[in-house]
Amino acid sequence: MNRLAFYLALSSLIVGMGYSQQSFLLIPDWTNDRVCALSPVDGSVINANFIPTNTQLFDSPKHALPTPRGTILVTDQFKDAVHEFDGFGNYIRTIANLENNQIDNIRGIAIRDGKLYVTVGSGTHQNTIQRFNLDGTGQETFIGAAQLNSPFAIYFREDDMLVSNSNANTLIRRFDLSGAFLGQWGGTTIRFPQQITRRRSNGNLLVAGFSPPAGIYEFDDAGNQVAYYAVSSSPRGAYELENGLILFTDAAGVKVFDPNAPNPANTVQIILGGGNYQYIELYEILPGDVNRDRCVDDADLLEALFQFGGSGRADLNGDNIVDDADLLIVLFNFGAGCE
Repeated sequence: MNRLAFYLALSSLIVGMGYSQQSFLLIPDWTNDRVCALSPVDGSVINANFIPTNTQLFDSPKHALPTPRGTILVTDQFKDAVHEFDGFGNYIRTIANLENNQIDNIRGIAIRDGKLYVTVGSGTHQNTIQRFNLDGTGQETFIGAAQLNSPFAIYFREDDMLVSNSNANTLIRRFDLSGAFLGQWGGTTIRFPQQITRRRSNGNLLVAGFSPPAGIYEFDDAGNQVAYYAVSSSPRGAYELENGLILFTDAAGVKVFDPNAPNPANTVQIILGGGNYQYIELYEILPGDVNRDRCVDDADLLEALFQFGGSGRADLNGDNIVDDADLLIVLFNFGAGCE
């Protein structure tokens, strides 16, 4: 039996196999001008310096968002720029900034159908959402200032989108997918809403309410408030972990709480301190995607072959050597994510 046939015959052994090549949560840290990587399972720290401190690029990194091609876009609110990094945290380029695109005081971003949406709080495009191609070209105003007041976060749903605003007269607003205003969403109890995410367990939406009554708010899809967790005086983001706890960020750290406890505030624990942490996003890694470009293809196989017998990022199972087991992972998943 030749080597390829041997691999294919053994490929069924890969099913259910545990990989060290794990997905992670991206969380920017204003204080240390970095982006941290945490476990989506339990919130444990994978790499506190996934994108290490870089004061040339960062002053207030706000939102780190994966792209469909596996890169990561990071907004900086005071540097007024959107930077692109590869899936390993290496800087690639700056795709938009104040000088070239008049985006000033930017906050949250979103990606839909190959377009980048950027919230802008000041300057020429104050109180708008600017839309770009993913390479930074094709800039246009998607939602104008008439319907926004200090926008902070964007959340796309199947048939509409939600935009959070820090101004009390706008709060969370609902738009159709062409940018037309549909109405208010989520009531007026929440103040200065920031990041919006969806709970994996029940499909409800979590919103970080930054100003009093501050805390994590939970809404159903219609915008009815179903829960309120008074766990922080100034939260920026929230995300439900796979273990059922809710991870959240504020100026004192990355923390978790149990939403099912009689008093969730009594269950708060600090996961990572010493920073001012912002929005939370999941970076998913496809099994076998050695180069993290969201496509398991010849490039991944070649990298595994070139590193065979040694060490490197093709060591997908984390046993400190690139060997047959790693090649099997690539072969079993070959073609995944590729269009």
